[in-house]
Amino acid sequence: MLNSSLSKPDQDFDLFDQEKGIILQATHFLENGSDNVEALRATLKVLIQAFQLSAREQKQLMRTGDRQQEQLRLAGRELKEKSRLLEDQARHLLILNTDLAHEVETRKTLEVELRVLASTDPLTGVYNRRRFLELGDYERTRESRNHRGLCLLALDIDYFKKVNDTHGHSIGDETLKRFTQTCSSCLRAMDTIARIGGEEFAILLPETALAEACEIAERVRASVASILISAPQGSFQITVSIGVCQLGTGGETFENFMSRADAQLYLAKHQGRNRVQAG
Repeated sequence: MLNSSLSKPDQDFDLFDQEKGIILQATHFLENGSDNVEALRATLKVLIQAFQLSAREQKQLMRTGDRQQEQLRLAGRELKEKSRLLEDQARHLLILNTDLAHEVETRKTLEVELRVLASTDPLTGVYNRRRFLELGDYERTRESRNHRGLCLLALDIDYFKKVNDTHGHSIGDETLKRFTQTCSSCLRAMDTIARIGGEEFAILLPETALAEACEIAERVRASVASILISAPQGSFQITVSIGVCQLGTGGETFENFMSRADAQLYLAKHQGRNRVQAG
């Protein structure tokens, strides 16, 4: 007899729940045959419904699969776009970091150059007056603690104006350069030379007594006198007058120290120039 559940074609059913009954019913008709046309119709109707349901479910599954594939495709495209944006941002950050590192290095270089410019004479490369006063005050303070002697040389190139008037300022500049190079070659590593202004220079001699300072000054004077400078109007030589003094006791200021050295320089000039005067 036909399964009662299969005889209700309009009843909602789950294909897989009735699969076994449908197969058994169809097998029975094929093997045994049947004169019951109504039962055969009912079975066919159930099979048709099962096929239609299966077709609908397959279509739904295909649509669901298509939607999922589209979603995956869109997600992949979005992920690829985000990846590209991240790569662009990474490259941009790398460029910014490189630029920043270059900027920092440039600023450090400029800072060093500014410190050099602020402390040195641009023509001769030795310290300028401002830096010399700073170093002089430092050495004065240090001398007040160790009492090893601190001497100062005040130097002035003799008749330097005549060099500029006769040979021009370019030769005058070359003369100043040669002068500072010669003086520096006569000094120790701890000594300091500076251009105070024009053709006036000063040399600071730490841990030096007056007698030793006079020997250094005489060495500088003799070396400067041996300089031979070439010029279109003919080669010429220069001389230098030097005043020497030692830092006094009792907390003498560096400004007063320099004034005493200048006074000795003044005496050297008035006593014939090209000489060392100490006091």
